[in-house]
Amino acid sequence: MAAPTLRPLRVGEILDASVKVYLRNARVLIGLAAAVLVPIQIVSAVLLLNIVSNGKEVPGPAFSFQSFGRNNAAQPGHVAVSLGASAVTDILGLVANLLITAACVKAVSDTYLDQPTGIGVSLRSALKRFGSLLWMYIILGIGLAFAFIAVFFPGVWLYVAWSVATPVLLIEGKRGPKALGRSFKLVRGRWWPTAGVLILSFLLIAVVSAALSGLLLAFLFTGSHGATVAVIVTSLTSGIASVLTRPFQAVVITILYYDLRVRHDGYDVELLAEQLGIEPAKLPPSLSTGTYVGSGPEAVGQPGGPPFWPPPPGWKPAPADGEPS
Repeated sequence: MAAPTLRPLRVGEILDASVKVYLRNARVLIGLAAAVLVPIQIVSAVLLLNIVSNGKEVPGPAFSFQSFGRNNAAQPGHVAVSLGASAVTDILGLVANLLITAACVKAVSDTYLDQPTGIGVSLRSALKRFGSLLWMYIILGIGLAFAFIAVFFPGVWLYVAWSVATPVLLIEGKRGPKALGRSFKLVRGRWWPTAGVLILSFLLIAVVSAALSGLLLAFLFTGSHGATVAVIVTSLTSGIASVLTRPFQAVVITILYYDLRVRHDGYDVELLAEQLGIEPAKLPPSLSTGTYVGSGPEAVGQPGGPPFWPPPPGWKPAPADGEPS
């Protein structure tokens, strides 16, 4: 596919671009999510089968091992087993989220540079940075926990301000607090549009998840089912929802990051290629040459650049040579 042009995008355009990138790369994005999540779903299903004794005990879509343990506290050992199972699944869920997000950032970046991408290369890239990602998320989690405990709204504000920290770490090479600080700087002045993109993407994901959860509930209430059947259906529904929605959320975060960098730094594909270690000679001619000079403040007055900053409504950067205007 032709690589998208890096230029300032409105909230609707970011979501539109995210949907298009997701659909055009669905095989890779869904495939890498499945490669990470399927083993985790199997582990969760095995743990659940060792706790329940019949289909009626299998929780619905809002299942948590902690609530299951409280509901079965009268049965010896249930609380300890459910808490232990919860700890295992929570840790595996965190690992899955980190790997899927990082792998999707790599896949989407390759798309922007019109480079070949795949499940294996994206996951290997994510695994190489897993330690740094985990450390950053520990810091992020502690910071958000204190912010939400103190007052709810500062926690929401901080969550949005740190929302593009993962692409910052993976593309710019900044780690830990520096990645969070860089995200904070990029979002500054664009907090409300950034929050709007995140809220709308969450709503889209919620609709898909709710539809699949509704199918699960309809099945569970249609009659009596054995524990094995109920666990399999619950795990499949939850797994399919996660495989479909987690890559999309990662795509949104990645494109949001590019938009913020275009606005803040005049980001272009050549700089993206440099930060990803791709030689300019390997870029398609339409990306590595031409009249396109970027969209940032430094391009004001240059051929193809904006007449003033910020650009007037409706302005678009000049296309590279050979690309349709």
